Amino acid sequence: MRKLSHYITRTGPTMRIWLTLGVLFPLLVGCAAQAQPQARAGDAALNAAARLHPTVFLDRIGWGADAVQLRELSQIGATRLLDAQLQPQAHPMLRPAVRRQLENLEVNLPLEQIIPPLVREQHAIHLAQRDGQTTDVAQTQAELQALNQRKNQLTQQAMAQQLLLAVYAPNQLQQRLTWFWLNHFNVFRGGNIGPMMADYIQRVIAPHALGHFRDLLQATMFSPQMLLYLNNAQNARGHVNENYAREVMELHTLGVGAGYTQADVTNLARVLTGLGVDLAERPVRVRPALRDELWLRGLVVFNPARHDPDPKLVLGQTLHGRGLDEIKQVIALLADDPATARHVSFELAQYFVADHPDPVMLNAMVRTWAQTNGDIAAVLRTMFTSPQFATSLGAPQFKDPMRYVVSAVRASLDGGVITNPQPLIGMLYKLGEPLYGRQTPDGYPLNSGAWDSPGQLTMRFEVARLIGAGASALFGPPPPFLRMDATANAASTMPQTNAVPRPGTYPHLPPPDLARSAVFLATEPALSRPTLQALAQADQRVSWNALWLSSPEFMSD
Repeated sequence: MRKLSHYITRTGPTMRIWLTLGVLFPLLVGCAAQAQPQARAGDAALNAAARLHPTVFLDRIGWGADAVQLRELSQIGATRLLDAQLQPQAHPMLRPAVRRQLENLEVNLPLEQIIPPLVREQHAIHLAQRDGQTTDVAQTQAELQALNQRKNQLTQQAMAQQLLLAVYAPNQLQQRLTWFWLNHFNVFRGGNIGPMMADYIQRVIAPHALGHFRDLLQATMFSPQMLLYLNNAQNARGHVNENYAREVMELHTLGVGAGYTQADVTNLARVLTGLGVDLAERPVRVRPALRDELWLRGLVVFNPARHDPDPKLVLGQTLHGRGLDEIKQVIALLADDPATARHVSFELAQYFVADHPDPVMLNAMVRTWAQTNGDIAAVLRTMFTSPQFATSLGAPQFKDPMRYVVSAVRASLDGGVITNPQPLIGMLYKLGEPLYGRQTPDGYPLNSGAWDSPGQLTMRFEVARLIGAGASALFGPPPPFLRMDATANAASTMPQTNAVPRPGTYPHLPPPDLARSAVFLATEPALSRPTLQALAQADQRVSWNALWLSSPEFMSD
């Protein structure tokens, strides 16, 4: 082969083309012919495994089985359903009652209309206090409390939006993958970030969840949420802040042990100098010579006066570009690195397949990553059609709280539309996985062992009983943060989300008959004898529902 390649390089251009095609075309055809049977075998294995474990399959590629998806799975099969789910949807089709709840939320407005007024109001309160314009401490505290309540309302709207989409949106894989990337590129809701979470999810994460990883990385790098959370807004020439650069390498791309050095972290931080946020929309003043390099998009600003223009050596490559060009160069460098492909593929496999992914499947995912320039949908299809994934459907994977709560609700709804998502928010608080509540940048743990403590299981029994009783509060009046009148706004406070309403708080609704539900009937053949015996001894519908929703089979997939 080495002699052949040497001979081709010594011929003329036209001859080189024909020789290359003549040699490589049969090889490519042979590779394609070999790949097609493998692909067909993978599809056949997935279809067979999904027929044996239909609810587990739907649990893996979405937020849990429901009657609609079970019917679709039986009609078209697992691979056709998977291929449909791998197609991103910008505006998923929702029930009219759900769509009406979401389309009027204030968090749908551009951040420029939401955040600067809040920041200016907070600044005015502190300025009046500092300058002695007000000496009424109680009044100042009341004004700050009202402002914080306003921020909390916007944060809760984002939570409600995400949970309603998780329960009702038909693009289940994209919704669940959005949560995965939200956890991978974690930001904490503190300060001004909470009111910006809906924008982070719906504008930054969701549109790129099934696209190319490079685009997703760039979207998060140019988001005000990330720049604020990891302090890159304070990163400037002469005052370098390495916090974001370190987490980009360690968590978002290359991973621990990938061979990068402290010098790489420092130089990456220098590349990112000048990329920041202006929450108050103040004019940015730069010298005329730098005016062409100034960049403003929404609340994000690249200020060339704060950027280090000298060359930087990152991962063995010297970056000579200036400003945004230099940042985009380093995004491509990080996204295309083989260590990033392996690190992110491992996390995807851990989240969707098993705590300890099979190396053969992982290697196949990394190869697909390299062949497709980090096409997330292609990498996922390689994973989902692997023999290892098909086998894993028969091996339980313990659900984290978000998966448990949403899957329990999806299994229990019988056409009902949730009008008060606050109890779901409260359940996640109680179970230790509140939305946007992870303060450290590593996100919530993906391994199932992090969620099976005795305290966690006890709380799950309480949640199972609440949902099994019908969860009347879910169908009660909308909470204050979903009502747009001023009185409701003033009544909205974040501590409300910690409360899990108990049965009887709202008008009584009959408990669902889960023993006759499509999800239970599809699950029943795989239930263990102890679970079936326990269910047979239940003397009330609520008890039966709670036992099933807290069974080992339901808490795992």
